[in-house]
Amino acid sequence: QDVIDYLNSLSNLGALKIDQCVQKEAFRNPQAPFTTSSLQQEASRRCGFSVTQTMRLAQSLYEAGHITYMRTDSVHLAQDAIDQAKQFILNSYGPEYSNSKQYQSKSKGAQEAHEAIRPSQFSLEAVDIGPSENKLYQLIRNRALSSQMTPAKLAKTEASLSIGNYNFVSKGEIITFKGFLALDTSAMGKDQLLPKLVKGDDVFLEMLEAKEKVTRHPARFTEASLVRRLEE
Repeated sequence: QDVIDYLNSLSNLGALKIDQCVQKEAFRNPQAPFTTSSLQQEASRRCGFSVTQTMRLAQSLYEAGHITYMRTDSVHLAQDAIDQAKQFILNSYGPEYSNSKQYQSKSKGAQEAHEAIRPSQFSLEAVDIGPSENKLYQLIRNRALSSQMTPAKLAKTEASLSIGNYNFVSKGEIITFKGFLALDTSAMGKDQLLPKLVKGDDVFLEMLEAKEKVTRHPARFTEASLVRRLEE
């Protein structure tokens, strides 16, 4: 409230000056293909599946020959899978979206007898076993395919101005090249676009709003968050 009162007292002073405006390029990298635990966590977050349900659906997909073995700690992909994914990406999106890559497991105790969970054929876009199975299949396929695509490029803008003893910062971010996000637009989020600003620009105080934030204790474990903590 002290800050708001102070700013209100300055609101009739007219224009304020942008002290600094920095623009820079940033990248958002795709994630590695699924292991058993990462699939359980993501299926819970994105689809609302329990751990048991996820494994039951994955078992059905595996038995039908649509995915590789679903119990694995490895993020490694077979070379023929990498080649197959590359060909699909080149045909569907173009060479600028292809970035073949082999991932390495970070866990020291990882059991890597099997490769990461991936579709048997990347060209198969959907399965007809059932709606839940298809939803999980789409999740697995998109994750494996996106792991072989280029990072997304972003333009980040950060503007700041000082008023007395207070410094205010505003940040913006837009996607300039979708990269792997072209495969899964639901992961893109919303652009936070700032107007074109340069150092010395005039800005005017139009509105002030105070918001209270309350710190809450950590939520109880879900199955997925417990899996993540146990993995750590």
